[in-house]
Amino acid sequence: MLHTDFDPCKTAIINPADHFPPNPEMPENLIGVFSYKIVDEYVNKLNAVEVARSNTCMGPLRIWKCKWPDGTEFALTMMTVGGPSAISIMEETIPMGVKRFVMLGSCGALDHNITAGHIIVPEAAVRDEGTSYHYLPAAEEVALDARCVDAVCKALESLDAPYARTKTWTTDAFYRETRAKMEKRLQQGCAVVEMECASMAAVAQFRGVDFAQFFWAADSLSGEVWDARNLSALGMDENALYMETAVRAFRYM
Repeated sequence: MLHTDFDPCKTAIINPADHFPPNPEMPENLIGVFSYKIVDEYVNKLNAVEVARSNTCMGPLRIWKCKWPDGTEFALTMMTVGGPSAISIMEETIPMGVKRFVMLGSCGALDHNITAGHIIVPEAAVRDEGTSYHYLPAAEEVALDARCVDAVCKALESLDAPYARTKTWTTDAFYRETRAKMEKRLQQGCAVVEMECASMAAVAQFRGVDFAQFFWAADSLSGEVWDARNLSALGMDENALYMETAVRAFRYM
C-alpha cells in the first residue's frame, strides 16, 4: 500500500532550505489564519510590514511581520486550504526562521453537543488525508504535542473563553463526507472535521517545530449551527478573541 511507503530520510530531491534561506526579519512565531478577512483586518490594525512572499499560480502569498500591543512579535499569513498547500507554508517558513506555529480557522461540527458555543482545540487528528503519510509512519491518528495543546487551552482560560478539547477528522475530500463515515468518526471520538490538521501536525513532528491549532465551528454535519452568543459576554468580537488567543498561546509554548 502506498500509505505504508514512508521514507524517514530527511533529504529529499527538492528541499525547502535550498530555496528559502534564513530571513533575519522573520519572527520565530507565526499565526496562520484560514480567513483573509481576519488577516486583512490585523495587517491594517497593526501596521504590519511584509517580510516574505511566495509567488504561486494563484498570485503572491504574503507573510507579514506584526507586533501585538504587549510587544509580542509574530508573522501573520493567510493559510491555503488542504493539507498539501497548508504544509507548504510551514515547510517554506521553517528555514526562514519560524519555530512556533499557531493555526486558526473554521471547521465543520460532527457533535453539536460538544462544539456548541465553544472554541475547539484539537489534541489528535484522524489521518483521512494523504500528506501526513509522507512525514510519519502509517497510523490512523496523529497526536498533537500535548505541551502546545495545553498552551492554547491556557490562553483560552486566561480569557475566560469556553472551549472543548477533542479529536478532529482531517479529510481531503469534503464532498465525500458520507453519513457512514461521519458515524465512524464520531465513534472514534471526533467532534469536528476539517482539511489540514493531521497534515500540519505530522510536518511539525517531522521538522521538530511547535504546532497548535484551534477552530470555531462554522457549520454542522448534524444540521445545526454554532451558537456564538457567548462571545458577547467576553467584551470582544470573535476576531479579537481568536487573535488574542493565538498571541497568548506563544507565551506558554
